Amino acid sequence: MWNAIRLIFGKRRLLFETVLLALKARFVGNALGAAWVILYPGIFLALYATVMIQILGVRTPGLSTSNYVLVIFSGLVPFLAFSESLGVGTAAIVANRSLLRNTLFPIELVVMRDVLVGHVTMGIGMLLVCVAAWYNGHLHGTQLLLPLVYGLQIVMALGLVWLTATLNVFFRDLQQTIPIIVLMLMMVSPIAYTPEMVPAGLKFLTVVNPLAWLMDVYRGCLIFGEVPWDKLFLLMVFSAAIFSLGLRVITRLKPVFVDYV
Repeated sequence: MWNAIRLIFGKRRLLFETVLLALKARFVGNALGAAWVILYPGIFLALYATVMIQILGVRTPGLSTSNYVLVIFSGLVPFLAFSESLGVGTAAIVANRSLLRNTLFPIELVVMRDVLVGHVTMGIGMLLVCVAAWYNGHLHGTQLLLPLVYGLQIVMALGLVWLTATLNVFFRDLQQTIPIIVLMLMMVSPIAYTPEMVPAGLKFLTVVNPLAWLMDVYRGCLIFGEVPWDKLFLLMVFSAAIFSLGLRVITRLKPVFVDYV
């Protein structure tokens, strides 16, 4: 992990500039430009909430409609960032084969760039959720932990995407299955429901799902003013472990990438 910290710190300015360039490239030619950073999460959240509440009539016992919307948003925003990072980042090495011999910008940072870009929208979206929570009277000291949780999510996503991006070099079918994996994760993650609403026979899906831990921690800190310390601890351990594993795998195998792409 210390090798990654040294690499990131040493290339921090170059990484920052490439993230900005990637963000600018995303909005080139759009009439509304960078406004989509705010519009995209806002529109998606509004549509998702409308479907779940008005069409499907889903309700959480003990929560008002406004609080239920906050429950949805605090789970959906992190998931959108995670899914975008996984989808774009998995193809990062194959899509940037010209950089495989580039010592100025190592391939590990190419993957990191895509993960960070995917989480910029989440940062804006979570800020909107925070404003909505404050407007509804949810002002808790536990919200000071949100930047830590946000950082843990990036670490977890980066480690996982380092793994999938590496595997995708050798098994290109993985790139095609990512949308299916994302859809499956959306179904088994408590976005529009809480763990208490899950039938006893399916409880294991939330117990072993790191995304479920992440959403529980976000909701506890943001809405309920309670820190689920057990889930936070599990999230910290898993994030550190998957980050270290992902870095080790991509570092060990990157010398042979050029032979496969």
